[in-house]
Amino acid sequence: MDRSTALQLAADELEERELRTSPIEIIDYVPSDPAQGLLTPPGSIMVFLDRAGAPVLDRIREAVLDGGGADVRLAQEIKELFRAREKVSYYRAYRLLREAESFATIRYGGRTLATHAFPAPEAGLSAIENPYNGGRLAPDELTLVEHLIPGTRGGLAAVAVRHMPPLTDAERAAVEQVPDDQLEMNLTLRADCCDSWTGFLEQLAQITHATMYCMMEAASRQEAPLSTEDVDRLGPAASARKLLNRRRELLGHNHA
Repeated sequence: MDRSTALQLAADELEERELRTSPIEIIDYVPSDPAQGLLTPPGSIMVFLDRAGAPVLDRIREAVLDGGGADVRLAQEIKELFRAREKVSYYRAYRLLREAESFATIRYGGRTLATHAFPAPEAGLSAIENPYNGGRLAPDELTLVEHLIPGTRGGLAAVAVRHMPPLTDAERAAVEQVPDDQLEMNLTLRADCCDSWTGFLEQLAQITHATMYCMMEAASRQEAPLSTEDVDRLGPAASARKLLNRRRELLGHNHA
């Protein structure tokens, strides 16, 4: 099976499922020791997805909210989890999708951030990284849309970890002025490598594995900030878009 066939079959699978929608909780993250490990790099919102009731989601919440170094230990544990995963063929990826009682689409407002996402059959947890420019968000607009086999009682759950990017005063003022009806521009999908928009191909081809490896590198890379003159010239909306594009570039990586 080739890539295009797998994508078409995955799209067809959407039509066979019932829908269930719920908000995704967004929690703010301040790393306890950035030099040792990060649950999510600055300028991003990482959506962690697993089966409803999975202990790891509660551990992520506790590590983010409590601090004290638990985030460093958990980041290393998750990194090892993804390191152990193996790539699969498009055919196997599609079969796993078909067998999943529930898979998910992640949306922010009208923007689809990922689709066909589901926990790995054995290891569980998936992580979907989304570039974020530090602007205001409408919390209720980040949603988990489950695609369920009719009659399924179980389901999925997700938590979003937000790590603010470093912003100058001028940049912060610009993103804060983005109108309420334009807040969707503050968060986007990561579409720079692999098939990050295709969800099930993404996670099973280990993009989540690669994501965890690039976090420290992404955290150390920075571009020249927008000057006050740049912000005045561009205006709030264009400045916000430019900052978001910067986050996509800084979070980008190449992997074999």
